[in-house]
Formats: sequence, structure tokens, C-alpha cells
Amino acid sequence: MTEPTPNRCRVTAIVLTRDEEINIEPCLRSLAWADEVVIVDSHSTDRTVAIAQTARPDVRILQHPFTDFGDQRNWALDHTAPRNDWILFVDADERITPACAKAISAAIADPGDKAGFFLTCRNFFMGRWIKHCTLYPSWQLRLLKRGQVRFRKEGHGQREVSSAPLGYLREPYDHFGFSKGVEHWKARHEIYAANEAELIFRLRSEPLAMRDLFSPDPVIRRRGLKRLAARTPFRPWLRFFYIYIWRRGFLDGKPGFTFAMLRFGHEVRITAKLAESIRQSRD
Repeated sequence: MTEPTPNRCRVTAIVLTRDEEINIEPCLRSLAWADEVVIVDSHSTDRTVAIAQTARPDVRILQHPFTDFGDQRNWALDHTAPRNDWILFVDADERITPACAKAISAAIADPGDKAGFFLTCRNFFMGRWIKHCTLYPSWQLRLLKRGQVRFRKEGHGQREVSSAPLGYLREPYDHFGFSKGVEHWKARHEIYAANEAELIFRLRSEPLAMRDLFSPDPVIRRRGLKRLAARTPFRPWLRFFYIYIWRRGFLDGKPGFTFAMLRFGHEVRITAKLAESIRQSRD
């Protein structure tokens, strides 16, 4: 096994890619501090792999077809043979800032009883961080100790599965979800709509614990809110009101309003998919 590189943080960063020639080089530059970088590529048809090999010659690249984010992360944990105990999952359109890298290094150096850490991101749109419209901070488990955490599919994303204590890192990384343009974002979310409708359909059958809405844990609060929202009518309008008025998305200016309208359209598609699923289940 290759020895860790001196002066780098002893973490293995795993980057999931598919046709990311626009994003992969700046993503890898933001991981220069990480001891090891592994790319799990879903058979890209563009120059993603070639650019990655040039940008970071020591990168390891494995291929695995994508089914969902939970499956892809589990496959990466099982098959990439990381040389470090700590794993950091990064998407190609994300950048780990120096402050976030410092927080990750500190957490790994002294994790206490924690087997993983939730991270949050700053979402950028139209050249601006749209803090309010994207419900900042929104948490995902991205830093974990090998063997302590698994993932399962949850809507279009994933949810962690672990019985060990988990912590939070407050320093955000940056996310450029519109790096390939608005039309690409819309096309991707057209696929996500079916997954989200499936999740809502399931959440409606789960018990609603009102105490979760008042939990000091932000992840428990958000998941409780999701179960409540799954039962409410007029979802597109409520979503727009929630992010643009209640969460003060209007403070994000024109980018905030445009993003809120894009989210409104996405909720309309989810509602249509949900109605279709309900009709099919009755039939």
C-alpha cells in the first residue's frame, strides 16, 4: 500500500463523476490537501477521466454504473480500498474551501466518539451565494470513519445508516449546482421528480412525530418537517412561500427569486408524478 503523503491530511476523498469535464479540475484542485483522491466514475463519455489524470497524476479511477447515490457510495466504500480510515465524499461540482479543509483536518485529528460528521454547503447561482433560498445550513453526512456508516436511497439522494454518534462541522464547502447551465439542472431534476414523488408516497405512511419538529438536532428537525410536508396540499405554493418568504429568500435578490421559481416548477413536476403514482396504486 502506498504511504501517506507528508503534510497532507490523512483522509481519502472519493469523488463521484459522470461527464464532469467542466468541473473535475477545480474540484481536484480544492482537494490538494487530501492524502488520497479516488474517483468513482459512471462511464463518462467526455474528457472527465483524462482531465482528472492530468490534474492529479496520483488519482485512482474506478468505473461503476450509477443506479442511485446510496448504492454508489456503498460500492465506493466496499471496492476502492482506501488507504485511510477517514473517508470524505465529494461531488464533482463541489469545492472544499480552505476553511472547510481545516475543519475536516481538525475533526479527523480529534474526533472524540464521533464516527462521522455532517457537512453543509454554500449553494451558488447566477454568481451569488443564495443562502436563504437553499435553506442554509442543510446537512449531509460526507465525512465518515470506514466501517461505521452505510447509506441507503432516500428520494433522489441518500441517507446515512449508522448506530454510532455523529457530529457537525460548521465550516461550509461550496456547491456549483448550475455549473452546466439551467437547462441541465432542469433535466436532472426532471429525473429527480420521480424519486421525490416515490419518497413522499412512502413518507405519508410513516408516523408523524410532532416532537421531531422541535428537536435540537437539525437533521431530525428537517426529516420531521419532510414527513409533515408530505401530508400537506398545495405543495408547490407552500414550497415557494416557505423558501422565499418564511426563510427570507427575497434577501437573495434576483438570483433568489429565479431559484425559487425553478423550485416551484420542480414541485409542480413532483406533484404530477405523485398524482400519477397514487392513481396507479389504486388501479
